[in-house]
Amino acid sequence: MKEATALSQQCKKGKALKLTGLFLAGLVTFVTLAFISIMVIYPAIVRSTNRIITPNGIDSMEVIEIDGIYQALYFRGQDTSNPVILMLHGGPGAPDMPQLHNYQFELEGYFTIVRLDQRNTGKTFFLNNPEEVLETLTFERVVSDAHEVTKYIRERLNTEQIIVLGHSWGSILGSALVQQYPQYFSAYISVGQAVNMHESERLGLEAVIEAARANGNSRSIAAAEALRLPQGDFSEDWISYLIEVRALMGRYGYGGNHLQLAWSSMTSPYYTLREKMYYITVDALRNQWSLFEYIFSANFDIRNFGTDYQIPVFYIMGELDRQTSYQLAREFYEEISAPYKAFFSIPNAGHMSMHENTTEYNRILIEEIRPLIMAR
Repeated sequence: MKEATALSQQCKKGKALKLTGLFLAGLVTFVTLAFISIMVIYPAIVRSTNRIITPNGIDSMEVIEIDGIYQALYFRGQDTSNPVILMLHGGPGAPDMPQLHNYQFELEGYFTIVRLDQRNTGKTFFLNNPEEVLETLTFERVVSDAHEVTKYIRERLNTEQIIVLGHSWGSILGSALVQQYPQYFSAYISVGQAVNMHESERLGLEAVIEAARANGNSRSIAAAEALRLPQGDFSEDWISYLIEVRALMGRYGYGGNHLQLAWSSMTSPYYTLREKMYYITVDALRNQWSLFEYIFSANFDIRNFGTDYQIPVFYIMGELDRQTSYQLAREFYEEISAPYKAFFSIPNAGHMSMHENTTEYNRILIEEIRPLIMAR
């Protein structure tokens, strides 16, 4: 009897182990298939269904040598006779090339768009020795890079005038670029214009605290009120602060939705798996330290580049943007003199307006800005 009972228990244990094994095998299979779908199948579908096949179109990933290093460019557009936009990404150190499938495809019928992965970021990061490049990373050097890229685009597309579109950190780089080399450009488009980072962060922290109190969540209130704006130039204290305050800004719609951006980067058809690891293996803040030191220095202000522009200037700002202060951008815009200028506000959008209200963002570029540029 005891032997029968023991045998029965062993059978039950065997069945349980077998079921557990089958469950784990099924789980592993599911995760594997999900991973393949997300990282391989979905990107392949996006790429194949959005190929540029028009006679005068362009879809070209290119590598060029600039100032001793290789840098990655991506050209896309349905007709190369359309106005050309050079997009300068934010960060510093946050390439947006892998996220272009979120909103760019519609724009490609009206513009030829060129994306640059800046020095030591994204694809460009893996094309060189990052430690050696880090030693060359200065604001003056990245402005020079953008200038050299502009000259390459002019020759590559046989066009004399290019539109610069700078987002966030790219708006600082773009402002300096068009002020130094206005003869190369037909217009400057700023998205999320940075003006004075110390003042912007002060106003942003006030907005986060106010939003937390209005939200009524005691944990969020405590987290927001515990934040202290660092004093002085860029330091480790600034890194800790920026990580915490950006998370809160994202929660209240003031900054970017980091989960959405991470998802679109990981599922991108335009980065290899190795290149996607840039976001995981590289601490962009520390990798771009010298550039953060530049923009977070106590005396940095976008006015340092001047307020008189020789080309048309267009500002696009999410109304909720507190990462690069909407208020400061609007105030600086009023100081600008230019042959033509216009300010566009995007409702229900914060710092990443192209992702948060894509319909209005694209409409502004296509229906408002493009006709004005074409008419000039």
